[in-house]
Amino acid sequence: MLDERKKRILQAVIDDYINTGEPVGSRTIAKKYIFGISSATIRNEMSDLEEMGYLEQPHTSAGRVPSDKGYRYYVDELMKVTRLSPQEVEFIRSQLDVKFNEINEYMENIAKIISNLTNYTAVISTPNVKKSYIKHLQLLPVDSKKCILILVTNTGLVKDILLDKPENIDSKDFIYITNVLNQKLSGLKLEDIDENTVLDIENSLGKNRTILSPIIDNVLRTISAADSTEVVLSGIKNMFDFPEFNDVLKAKIFLHIFEQKDMLRKIINSSMHDHITIRIGTENPIEDLKECSIILSTYRIGDSIAGSIGIIGPKRLKYSQTVSLIDYICDTLSDILTRLFTE
Repeated sequence: MLDERKKRILQAVIDDYINTGEPVGSRTIAKKYIFGISSATIRNEMSDLEEMGYLEQPHTSAGRVPSDKGYRYYVDELMKVTRLSPQEVEFIRSQLDVKFNEINEYMENIAKIISNLTNYTAVISTPNVKKSYIKHLQLLPVDSKKCILILVTNTGLVKDILLDKPENIDSKDFIYITNVLNQKLSGLKLEDIDENTVLDIENSLGKNRTILSPIIDNVLRTISAADSTEVVLSGIKNMFDFPEFNDVLKAKIFLHIFEQKDMLRKIINSSMHDHITIRIGTENPIEDLKECSIILSTYRIGDSIAGSIGIIGPKRLKYSQTVSLIDYICDTLSDILTRLFTE
């Protein structure tokens, strides 16, 4: 356990390092944060904190910086979440409560809002397709060889899926297939489509079964294979404004991460629960993110968790303000999406 003086000194070191990005010395703490204690005493306390693993000294003659353990103690024990101002609340609400036609486009706008407000990289997962309900299906011919399936879910997702067109079907068949698909699939979750669903649809085709079964099979396979979530990013270049990422090798590694959609999906889906998750440095599941911190939370549609919203930034990110922002955006987005899709 840390005594009160060590807690105050650790908090002062972390606050100063978050603001400046420069190693913090005992004189700085004595002048700016803790009065009535000599810099020699503060230096001894900082040395103890280093031995205990809460601080690190990057260079022999330099001041100290927080370790991952120090940041974790700060987040769990010392941090007080700041409340958003009425002006910030009003601005965020006005930006989120807008009409939209497609959920992915809406999520892209939210990611831009978050990255602009925080100066970090925003990462968002769109509503989970597998857990969405099918609202409407439309099968249309494109040309002599291709047709397109338009899938609309209750979460506002619209997917356009290009399929091979059988040679022996005409426009009337497209209408018939569309009607059958909507009759049998509307209201079903994508994850609930199984062999029994396929058999039920094929039986309903009657005399047209031989001709239409192949395209029905193709449609159902395509729906079942749909990605469960998509990852939306904004503000990747923001990271290069921080000295920690000025190194060319670090920058390349960082950019490479954001090219790996499966990796990002793994990161953001690793925290699909109700409360804020903060991962610091080596706590991250991806080795290349050990110099970063990630803050994630979830948004809901009705009673179900629909997706995650978060930021990726340097370990010295502004935890208190960012947690407050992400928390409010998730709550507001949950209210808006629940109202819209319930209606």
